[in-house]
Amino acid sequence: MIACLRKANRLLESQFMWLRFGKKKIALFHIGRSGSTVLGDLLHQHPEVHWDGEVFEELFRSLNISSVTSNYHELPSDPMQPVHERMKNASSNYYGFETKFFHLKLLNINLENYVQRLSDMGFRHFIVLERRNYLRKIVSSLVAHEVKQYHLQDLSKVKLHQVHLDVNQIRIDRDEKPLQSFLRTYENNFQTLNRILESKQALHLTYEEDILLDPQLGYRRVCDFLNIEHKEAQINFVRTNPFKLSTLITNFADVEHALRGTPFEWMLTD
Repeated sequence: MIACLRKANRLLESQFMWLRFGKKKIALFHIGRSGSTVLGDLLHQHPEVHWDGEVFEELFRSLNISSVTSNYHELPSDPMQPVHERMKNASSNYYGFETKFFHLKLLNINLENYVQRLSDMGFRHFIVLERRNYLRKIVSSLVAHEVKQYHLQDLSKVKLHQVHLDVNQIRIDRDEKPLQSFLRTYENNFQTLNRILESKQALHLTYEEDILLDPQLGYRRVCDFLNIEHKEAQINFVRTNPFKLSTLITNFADVEHALRGTPFEWMLTD
């Protein structure tokens, strides 16, 4: 009996050491509507990579958490538990998943502590995917929410859907606040993350430069970052809102007025 227990203990220790040190781990940060789905899909096609997507988003959806004030008591006491569980089932050499900043607010953990927890779990590769035009991200989120369609794989199904953007009250990211508050929050979160990652292995991508024109560019940069051979992968997703903001937003004049003279004014014409 004692011999069996010792054998089981050694097996558990071996599994823990593999999870902690053997499997190479990647953490991707973004705000959504930034090309993470097409990038993650390309990475998941690589034979050495298991890409797990937005682990926390699936958790919130399963618990029907719709805001920063709902169903907190149902969340796991350890916010990293879902990642631990899913990582155990991934057999590839590389395991990667995605986090949106607002996920951490729902989990009641700040960004610095979260990155430290990831480091403690053996995450050594960090990727920041920023969509510089936060306004377009917001509009894209509003459109996706209204049409109940977040991703498209068929170019022929891309259709114009216009939205009204209430500059004083926007409801996205399981939150509700004014337009400029969202923009400042995104900016501050990226600045904070970049500071935290200064001493770590970090790759900085932008939607505009690395995804928009050709997602393969971002895919190759990640492969180089991970020091793995670039393998052929197929682009399976298309851009959902390839229209001008002035066409997408029905009250564009109100948005112009709200952002005029602010650091975010340039986003109106991008």
